[in-house]
Amino acid sequence: MTRGTRLTPSIALTALLLLATAHAQDDDVPADESGDAGSDDAEPEDDLSRFRTPFDVLAERTIGTASTPVEFSWRRSRVMLALTGDHYFELNNFNTIRGGGMARFESSGLIFEVGLSRAWVWDTPSSELLALTPYRQPGRPKRVEVDFNVGVPLAEGVVTTFPRFFPAAQLVLNAYGGIHYLVYPTGFQGLKIREVGAALIAPALSAAELENLEDERLDAMQVDPGRYGLMAGFGNDIYFKQGLFISPRAMFSVPLLAPVSGSQLLFWADFSLAIGVAL
Repeated sequence: MTRGTRLTPSIALTALLLLATAHAQDDDVPADESGDAGSDDAEPEDDLSRFRTPFDVLAERTIGTASTPVEFSWRRSRVMLALTGDHYFELNNFNTIRGGGMARFESSGLIFEVGLSRAWVWDTPSSELLALTPYRQPGRPKRVEVDFNVGVPLAEGVVTTFPRFFPAAQLVLNAYGGIHYLVYPTGFQGLKIREVGAALIAPALSAAELENLEDERLDAMQVDPGRYGLMAGFGNDIYFKQGLFISPRAMFSVPLLAPVSGSQLLFWADFSLAIGVAL
C-alpha cells in the first residue's frame, strides 16, 4: 500500500480470515510430522520397552554360576570300581610293578579308596651284577599290597579332549593322602595265629618273617623291614558322561614312620593308572 492508503472494513476482514485459516492448518499437523516428534528415527513405544536392558549392560553382568559342574555328577555315584596298574621308582636297582583293583566311595565331597594289588619284582642287569659282589641293596620281594587313600578335590570343570572326536569330559584335580600296607604271605609260614595277629599290626617285620623271606628275596636284595608307610600325591580324575573314568596319579612316600618301621627305602614314587566305571 502506498502511504496514505486507508484500510477498508472489507480488506481488514479478509486479512483476519487468512490468519485464522493458517493457524488452523498448523494445529492439524500430526505430532510425528513436525519438530523432533516427527523425525524418522523415532520408534513407537510398547509395553515391554521399560523392561529391556541393553546388551552391553548384560555382557558386564554375571549371568549365572553353578556350584558343581554338570557334565558328570560323580558325587552322586554310590561306588566306583576300577582296575589299577602301577610302576614303582625306588632308590635301588630292582624293577617293581603291580596290578589289582580299587573301590572308591564319595562322602561329604571327599573320595575314600580301598585298593588291593599284587606286586611283582624282578632283577635288572645292574642288580644281577650287584649279586656277584658282597653288597646288598634294600628292597621288597613279591607281595600283596593294601592301600587306604583319601582324595580331596581341588579344582574341577568340563573340558574338551584331543582328538576332538572324543566327547567332553569332567576333569577333577585331587590331592591324595593315605596308608600303604604290605603283606608277605610266605613270611607267616610256621607262625602261630597269635604271632600272625601281632605281626599284622606291627610297623616292622619280625625276625621270623625276615627269615622266611630269605628264599623269596632276589640275590642282590636285603629285605626292607618296613610294613607300612604314608603316601601323598596328586592325581586327575577324568569322567566321561557315561560314567567311565580314567585316573592317572603320582604318589610319593612320606618317611615319617621310618623311625618306627626301620625302613631304609625312605623316598620312592608310585605312578599309577586306574580305569573304571562309576555306578
